[in-house]
Amino acid sequence: MMSIWLRAWQQSEQATTSLICMPHAGGSASFFRDWRDELPAGIELLAAQYPGREDRFNEPACISLVDMAQHISDALLARPVRSLLLFGHSMGAAVAYEVGLRLEAAGRPAARLFVSAHPPPHRQRRSDLHRQSDQALIDDICRQASDTAHLWQNADLRRLFLPVLRSDYQAIETWRSNAQSLSTSIDVLLARDDREVSAEEALAWHDLTEADASLHWFDGDHFYLKHQPGKVVRHLLRQIAPTRGTGS
Repeated sequence: MMSIWLRAWQQSEQATTSLICMPHAGGSASFFRDWRDELPAGIELLAAQYPGREDRFNEPACISLVDMAQHISDALLARPVRSLLLFGHSMGAAVAYEVGLRLEAAGRPAARLFVSAHPPPHRQRRSDLHRQSDQALIDDICRQASDTAHLWQNADLRRLFLPVLRSDYQAIETWRSNAQSLSTSIDVLLARDDREVSAEEALAWHDLTEADASLHWFDGDHFYLKHQPGKVVRHLLRQIAPTRGTGS
């Protein structure tokens, strides 16, 4: 039985590799659903489903990023042993990193960690938007994703989605980490017009791996992957080609 913390968008008993995707603040598992169209049958596609959204809408949101990571790690460790690939976008990058730490501590390190559009813990920018007004939150998300501005003009949508967005902001803004290194290779993805993360901050992920690290650029802004999922997935496939078929 699949954990409530995971959604499967592509499954196969013959799969040797699992790609697990962690959404951004305010995001949900369905953000990654279309990635299945780009993946070969041998790769299982899973996505984390945080509480407070979609089919977990009636559950209270989680305000601890560490708790999120623990639940997701427990769910993955309960599954059959496969090569595990972790992908996280924005806040999800921090979740993926914390999941990676827990998998490694349990003796099942991920084959690779992909972090997108987020600085490493020792370079995280401090902010307290979760304590500020609804309009401040809306302004911040619209600054990152201007194509969503019209949605926030709807009072009903604001009432439904602002609480979970605020909880996610609290989770990432209050996250503190000892910035432990992983044995896992780290691949950093960054958009050229992303104002949330600098190249210097992105390169600092290299400090957190005892293996290799790389930085790859994409066109677009903070939500670049929304508009070019095929290009992003093809990049992941190129990076993981040497690890396919190995255990985690």
